[in-house]
Amino acid sequence: MRTMNRTLATVALVALAGLVQAPAASAQLANASSRTLGLGGNSTATAQRFEAISVNPAGLGMPGSGFSLALFPLTARPGLAPITLKDLADVGGQVVSATTKEQWLSQVAAQGNQAGSVGAEISVLALTLGRVGFQLSTLVGGNMSLAPDLVEVALYGNAGRTGSPKDLTLSGSTFEGFAVSTAGLSFGLPLTSQNGSMAIGATLKYSAGHAVAVGQDQGGSLKSDPIKVSVNFPTVMTDEEEGLKKLAYPNQGSGIGVDVGFQMQRNRLHFGAAVLNAFNTFAWDDAKLVYRAGLATLEQGNNNTDFDKKPYASAPASLRES
Repeated sequence: MRTMNRTLATVALVALAGLVQAPAASAQLANASSRTLGLGGNSTATAQRFEAISVNPAGLGMPGSGFSLALFPLTARPGLAPITLKDLADVGGQVVSATTKEQWLSQVAAQGNQAGSVGAEISVLALTLGRVGFQLSTLVGGNMSLAPDLVEVALYGNAGRTGSPKDLTLSGSTFEGFAVSTAGLSFGLPLTSQNGSMAIGATLKYSAGHAVAVGQDQGGSLKSDPIKVSVNFPTVMTDEEEGLKKLAYPNQGSGIGVDVGFQMQRNRLHFGAAVLNAFNTFAWDDAKLVYRAGLATLEQGNNNTDFDKKPYASAPASLRES
């Protein structure tokens, strides 16, 4: 008879959104198990061995836990919407028809933006010995959002969809990106049970941030008469120049976090609950962040730009607090 798996509750505090939220979100362990990836991360109630380290450490205290080892599993996750990678592949090597352009632009306008994301996870090592597990992994992720008018420029040029130049705004365009490595030490503890098996577990993590970048358009535009391009895209990021000089210690931020979990099995019924980052102290080091105004004005006879590096404290509050 097929085993029935049922997840009672899963609480995953995972989100990437700017400099404040990104630390807690990116201080995660990668999923080293292909089974976890195949289930979309929904293995909280049944995770065991090295799979349990990143999903639910209580699995290390359940029957069947023992020696397991994974070396260098790698996962990549690209994504685009509403214009998808498949849409772009379908017109590869072709001139995009007016009908297709109009359809794409209508989809972007309906959604409010063209969104894109990319993510990569690699576990250098995931190892369990009985009830103890250790994992070292690196996460790289990024998100972008393109305003509908910017997509229109990309598809039609400055003539626009009607063939007649018009004023366009770039407001609403954003991007975020980060790279963080995390080491985690897990332990599962079996609990006495009259019927079935129960366990609790915890993972103590230390995370080191390698790079982060956050940018937000704040009023860029394309004017038609006279033609004038205005860029206003301030960015906060780790200092890439100093980072290249100091590869010996690529620590642009750090902190510790704790995951906790519970598992129970009664006959064929499995229950599981996990809280990732029950607390987390990860933060980027302000002293290693820089600000670039991202200003440019391009018009006939008058071109001005400002992309120089400036102190992080001079960045707009909307970037420092986002």
